[in-house]
Amino acid sequence: MNTHQKLATLILRLVATIWTAFIVLGWSMYAIEAAVGVTVQHYPAHTVIGNMAYIVIGVLALIFSKSLGRLLGRDLGE
Repeated sequence: MNTHQKLATLILRLVATIWTAFIVLGWSMYAIEAAVGVTVQHYPAHTVIGNMAYIVIGVLALIFSKSLGRLLGRDLGE
C-alpha cells in the first residue's frame, strides 16, 4: 500500500468510528433514560430501523476500510 492508500484507510476508519459511536451513544442514552423512567419521546419503528442500518453501514465501513482505502488511493502514488 502506498501512502495515499494508507491515508484513505485511516480517514475511512476515523469517519466510520465517529459515525458509529455517535449513533450508538445517542441510542444508548435514549435506552438508559427510558430504563430509568425518564419521560422520553417515542420514535416510530422506521426511525429506529433506519438508525440501526446506519450503525450497520458504519461497522461495514470499518470492516472494509482497508480494501476501500486501496481502491480510493490507487494510481495516486505514481
